[in-house]
Amino acid sequence: MNFTKIFFIFIFVFISIQEVFPQESQRGNGTILIEYADVLEGAEKRLGKNVQALKGNVKMRHHNTRMFCDSAIIFRDSNKVEAFGSIHIIQNDTIDLYGDKLYYDGDEEVAKVRDNVRLVNRNVVLTTNHLDYDRRDDVAYYFNGGRIVDESNELVSRLGFYYPRIGEVNFKDSVVLTNPDYLMYSDTLKYFTRTEVVEILGPTDIVSDQNTIYSELGFYDTKKDEAHLLKNNYIDGGEQTLRGDTIYYDRKNGLGEVFSSMELEDTANNVIITGNYGFYNELSERAMATRRAVLKQVYGADTLFLHADTLRADPVEDDPENKIVRAFHHVQFYRTDLQGRCDSMVYDFRDSTNTFYHDPVIWAQGNQMTAGTIKLFTKERALYKAEMIDNAFLIAPEDTMHYNQIKGKLMTGYFRENQLYKIDVDGNGQTVYYPKDREYVIGVNRAESSNLTIFLEDRKVNTIVLRTQPSGNMNPPLVLAPEDTKLDGFVWLEEYRPKSYESIFNFRKMEVDVKRADYSGYQFDQ
Repeated sequence: MNFTKIFFIFIFVFISIQEVFPQESQRGNGTILIEYADVLEGAEKRLGKNVQALKGNVKMRHHNTRMFCDSAIIFRDSNKVEAFGSIHIIQNDTIDLYGDKLYYDGDEEVAKVRDNVRLVNRNVVLTTNHLDYDRRDDVAYYFNGGRIVDESNELVSRLGFYYPRIGEVNFKDSVVLTNPDYLMYSDTLKYFTRTEVVEILGPTDIVSDQNTIYSELGFYDTKKDEAHLLKNNYIDGGEQTLRGDTIYYDRKNGLGEVFSSMELEDTANNVIITGNYGFYNELSERAMATRRAVLKQVYGADTLFLHADTLRADPVEDDPENKIVRAFHHVQFYRTDLQGRCDSMVYDFRDSTNTFYHDPVIWAQGNQMTAGTIKLFTKERALYKAEMIDNAFLIAPEDTMHYNQIKGKLMTGYFRENQLYKIDVDGNGQTVYYPKDREYVIGVNRAESSNLTIFLEDRKVNTIVLRTQPSGNMNPPLVLAPEDTKLDGFVWLEEYRPKSYESIFNFRKMEVDVKRADYSGYQFDQ
């Protein structure tokens, strides 16, 4: 065979190969190449011009994407492929896409895989029955239900968009994340597969054995079990619910920390604690609030509002079912029938006792009470007893000019239906009161006794019983000098009384000294 014949045979074979295996340079986006098939035949009669049918162990390539299947039809004019059976697409040697059917557009670089679809990218597996994969934008999206599984979580939704290169998935419509410790339900979520962080983009519930978390915007780190919640957030633990504009939550340590508009509601004790910063630990059941902190406690149809610089709630060590609430510094409280102020307060849920320390002043039904320490006792959410310990002093205005006064070492007041009806005084009891005939004051009565009892009716003194070493006198009106109508240490503090909920935040330093009698060394009668 001479050289000329050899040259023409080479040209013929080259042209034949070009027809069967066209090069990518022939089309702007690259022609789909056939790498292997057991059988290749023209299908022009059945399917049209420039159509090829491939059968058996089909291998194709387009740019850096390799495609495998049982059979395929290539449409050369449109640069498209329809493939069937055992679909396997390999993208950049990192993504494996499987299914039963494939529709691939080489110009648009979009692969549409149908039935039993599975996309595998390292430890992330996406399964669905309808998946479109846009190679150019590197996004795989399903629109008829799908599931993504990695090492820790399983996520399902009706719509999903997966970006393998950056490891991001956008889920929409009926989203459910399943974790060994909780379930997450949402309308819209974004999931980062590399960090396993969830971005909350719509109304979302996270349900576990410990609590239910709700948020409409934020992040949840499923590896660290930490959340940053940024909109309409709450953590409902059953009897305690924590709310706030911004919440940091650490599930492993049980800590919920709130940075704006904190509210902790304790339904078991009808108590709400609020503040602009605070925390609640669901494991230790400890709570703290500050920055405009308020304790709200429900008493029947009324509510007590108590403000302090700092509020704390801690379980009782030997009785974890009960708690102690402490208020520190600049304490003021308001209820329609009860107001007060002090430096610090302790409320014990075991016996429903409020104890007020450091110059406490309490106003109840028009009565002003002062002492070194004051205790208020409630039963069935109603006040039934008050103890004024050390230099107790009670003042009740009779009218704008006259003040009934009771003073002693220890004073105990008894309430019935929130009305003060009896007072026991133990230790150097002293009284000044103004008896009336109808509506007119008829005198001023000063009396002293180590122990005495006062009975009240309609908030007015009705009877005084002097028990030990009594002494006293009755004087006509206007006979005594003004200073003799007031017991030693008398100070009327009405201007400092909180008169509304808003006023509990306006703590004024008292510009008067409450003069205390010296009872050091005094012994109570046994």
